[in-house]
Amino acid sequence: MAGKFAFSSVVVLAIFVGLSPAWAQTPQPPPQAQPQPQPQQEKPAFTLSTEEMARELAVLVEENLRAKKYDKALKLLKQLIFVKPDDASRHLQLGRVYLKLGRFPEAVKSFKQAILFQADNPDAHYALGGAYILMDQAGDAVEVLNRGLRLNAKNEEGLLLLGAAHLLLNHPAEATAAYRRAAQLNPQSAAAHLGLGQAQNLLGEYQEAAAALNQALRLNPRNGGAYLELAAAYSNLGQYDQGLEACRLAVALEPVWSEAHYGLGELYAGMGRYEEARDAYKLALRLQPDSYQAHTGLGEALTRLDRYEDAVDSFKSAIRFKPDYARAHFSLGMAHIDKGLRMGALQEYDILRTMDLHLAHTLLQCIVQEFSFDWRFRDRGRLK
Repeated sequence: MAGKFAFSSVVVLAIFVGLSPAWAQTPQPPPQAQPQPQPQQEKPAFTLSTEEMARELAVLVEENLRAKKYDKALKLLKQLIFVKPDDASRHLQLGRVYLKLGRFPEAVKSFKQAILFQADNPDAHYALGGAYILMDQAGDAVEVLNRGLRLNAKNEEGLLLLGAAHLLLNHPAEATAAYRRAAQLNPQSAAAHLGLGQAQNLLGEYQEAAAALNQALRLNPRNGGAYLELAAAYSNLGQYDQGLEACRLAVALEPVWSEAHYGLGELYAGMGRYEEARDAYKLALRLQPDSYQAHTGLGEALTRLDRYEDAVDSFKSAIRFKPDYARAHFSLGMAHIDKGLRMGALQEYDILRTMDLHLAHTLLQCIVQEFSFDWRFRDRGRLK
């Protein structure tokens, strides 16, 4: 082990098990022999006790964390854990430093060690759940967060993380329950009201979502994400002017956030203002060229503006970035129908059947209404 506290593994082992190293033991005189004066032993170079060394290292760790010197803090924490390997709090702290450094798998390993040494520590469970969320392992996150909440059911952090994990799993009802409990625990939590509004939007409870999001914004008026969610709620309620105002505030707060410009495009499209929608989608794509949602929105706006070829290019770009994005396939099929391209529309129907049966059925209805279809030749894709 290199550095200021370097010492041999023999001494380390002696410190851990409470033994004296061989070179520090006092030789015993031979039986029935006259005691002889013993030469004074040379003191070992290292004289700090385990606790003293741990305290010194802990002070250095805190100093480096305050200075945001996470790499240095990481090295010191590893030394501290080497001295006190069963200290759950230090494994927990090490995991949080790994999170700061974006080293999520190592953070997970450290949090698991913390739980191993202190299984009844809810904070370690919440930290592990948060790391799983960052790694897009929401199912694992839900499991470990529920274990943590069984240890302490009234923990806002655990409930917020549980709500986020359920949102990632597209479980809006479960997310709503978690966020509502968090808001009841702390009515001043903007994050709890924001999460509640997001979940209620997904449930189609738009009036309740708008109320929760407005409360989140009263608590934190500079949250662009809350304004964007509020715009979605108002849009779904048909209150487009209020939605447009909320979306513009989101853009003003987050001018380089692609999602805000995409949301503005969606609102303009919902209002039938397709040229403004096109411009908003294009700006979103300048900020994030791989946004399959913005490519799809742009294609839909261009279809309305009778720009068929450009629209098809946009839909194909969306599908290139996300081949299983059902909305892009549906909109491409509708564009083919508008252009009179029956085979192209049927191809998108076939693809949609493996993704979204509702959209596939809707597209098929449009095909049947638009064209005279001979079902005897369906397998060969022939149309009358």
